[in-house]
Amino acid sequence: MSINSNLKHSDYRRYRLKQIILTAMFLAVLVVQEQLLVLLPNIQLTAVLLMVYAAVLPSSLLGVLVFAYVLLDSMLMGSLNLLYVIPMLAAWLTFVYVARLLRDRSIFIILIFAFLYGFVYGWFFIPAAMIERGIAIAWPYFLADLPFEIVMAVNNYFTVLLLYPLLKNLLKPLTDSYIPRA
Repeated sequence: MSINSNLKHSDYRRYRLKQIILTAMFLAVLVVQEQLLVLLPNIQLTAVLLMVYAAVLPSSLLGVLVFAYVLLDSMLMGSLNLLYVIPMLAAWLTFVYVARLLRDRSIFIILIFAFLYGFVYGWFFIPAAMIERGIAIAWPYFLADLPFEIVMAVNNYFTVLLLYPLLKNLLKPLTDSYIPRA
């Protein structure tokens, strides 16, 4: 029991169950919104939701949430290929843990990160494309992906600008009541 040695075992188990339920609820929202927006390339709420989750959840839940999200998303999209699952997992894990580090920074810093990550996310997939199609694909892949990266960057900027403070303030009391702080 590393959270708080003063917690009784039954209280700790109750908190863990609440953490699992809360994480599952957040995961459901993440997957459903992406499926609803699947027809719009790189238009989604995934980045802003993961940033909010990174701000309000403990680090121990973020990895589980991202792993489950990537697995579900890959299965639903029919792309359960390790060549693409691994970069996607690495990209979103990097994203949430950097977002966690920035959670108490100014909204300006958070917006810059969200915007820039719209480009960085696509770069995680270049090595997989090179393995699959050869090293010469790197530059054409980058150029072909650039319009989608721009869309994702702009989408991230505006969704974070409009929704991040609101969602963070709405979820913070909920997570504080469900998750004991040491």
